Parts: sequence; structure tokens; C-alpha cells
Amino acid sequence: NTEIVPYAPAKATELVAVLDRMPKVVFEAHSTDYQPAEALNALVGDGFAILKVGPWLTFALREALYGLSHIADILAPDASRESLPAAMERIMLASPDNWQQYYPGTPDEQRVQRHFSFSDRIRYYWPTPEAQRATRTLLDVFGDKDIPRPLIGQYLGHLDPEIAAGRVKPLAHDLLIGSITRVLDTYADATRQ
Repeated sequence: NTEIVPYAPAKATELVAVLDRMPKVVFEAHSTDYQPAEALNALVGDGFAILKVGPWLTFALREALYGLSHIADILAPDASRESLPAAMERIMLASPDNWQQYYPGTPDEQRVQRHFSFSDRIRYYWPTPEAQRATRTLLDVFGDKDIPRPLIGQYLGHLDPEIAAGRVKPLAHDLLIGSITRVLDTYADATRQ
């Protein structure tokens, strides 16, 4: 839940050699989430033409949503408004089936994993009506107003270069899409060989 094992081409040489005898076959790589760009490029170069991605996309969504939650607390402090992380914690504790068996450890370790694990079990809760309401409440704080770039840099720093280049607008919805697109672009770049 906290470690990533990068693709090691040297360990796959025997498998990759099979493709020399089967030129019409390609491999499908499962669980390619969080691989560095170099590893994805190596996978494609070794014949893994299908790269499956899953939790990395929802992890990127959660990163952006939680960053926006911090920004909302600064721009529009409201003690009566439940933060998105607090809402998601409440929702996950009320219905633990999607995380409990996957997150070992102390209650504090489980709490951290519920929100920040690479397996991203929180992804199963985003479609629930309660999580949708909590997300809408957060996004309503911003409306269609630009978010100050210093706050984006502080809480969504990975998107600051995209803002600077004009590829992403400093709007809440655009930042969510930009965070997910950043992951998709990593895959697109790897498959353009």
C-alpha cells in the first residue's frame, strides 16, 4: 500500500524473448500504476503494448480534491462545513467493506491508508451519494472563480507548471481534470514509441 516496485527489464528477458517467436503477439501489463515514465517506456519497448491503469487515476483525483479542500479552508473558512477528508473518513468508517481487509495495522495506520494508500481503496466510495454531496459542497466553494496561483503551488504543486504554461486554468474543475490528465499523459507518452 505504500511501496511501488518499478519494472525491471533485466528480470523479464526470458519472457520478452518469447515475442521473437510470436511476432503477432503483444503482452498486457497489469498493475502499471505509479510506474515512472522510464519504466512505462521500457514496458512498451519490451512488447507490453497494453498498459492497464487503475488506482493511479483515482489517486490523482483524490490528490486534487484534497488539495482543493485545503485551499477552500483558506479562501472560505467555515467551521460549520465538514472538510472533504473528514466526510470521506466518516463515510468509509460507516461502511468498511471496501477497505478493512486490505489495510492492516493500528487504527492510526489504517486511517492514513484509507486516504493515502497506493491501492486507493477510497476509490470505491467516490460514487456514493454521500461522497458526491461532499464533493459538490467543496466545489461549490469555488464556483467559477480563479484560484490564486500561490495556493495552487502550495497544495497542488504538481499542477503549477501546467498553470504557468496556460494548459490548465486555475479553476477547481480544471485542476481536477488536469491532475488526472497528467497521469494519462504519462501513459500516452510511453505508448507513442
